[in-house]
Amino acid sequence: MAHDDVLEHVEEIVAKSDLLLVDMNLFQAGRQRILRVLVDKVGRVGLDECASVSRAIANAIETLDLVGGAYTLEVSSPGIGRQLSTENDWIRCAGRKLEIKTESEEFVSVLSSYSEGLLTFEDGRVTDSGSVLSAREAI
Repeated sequence: MAHDDVLEHVEEIVAKSDLLLVDMNLFQAGRQRILRVLVDKVGRVGLDECASVSRAIANAIETLDLVGGAYTLEVSSPGIGRQLSTENDWIRCAGRKLEIKTESEEFVSVLSSYSEGLLTFEDGRVTDSGSVLSAREAI
């Protein structure tokens, strides 16, 4: 089946697990196909949650024959250095310290909330998410 069909089913499973889909890639690595799924949630996603959603995704893929043949499924949380840019990134990173770069400034602050395209930080800054040139979780 097509990448979009796999994405649709994975999105549904992740949402039912009360997690956010950060990224999904279905790609060829040598002779093997790999389905890599990154999930997270506000706070942090745990190992048990990754394992649970992995089982649900594997069951759906095998039952519906979504990938068509042998594949490796990798389900994990995104790393700290990963670029942030999507609405799901902003939602899941509430309460985390971020490094932000806009055209006018660079700063490190804890993201308090995200709503209607606006990022609100603990230090009082409010930034339009569309003006962010780069962002990642700070160590």
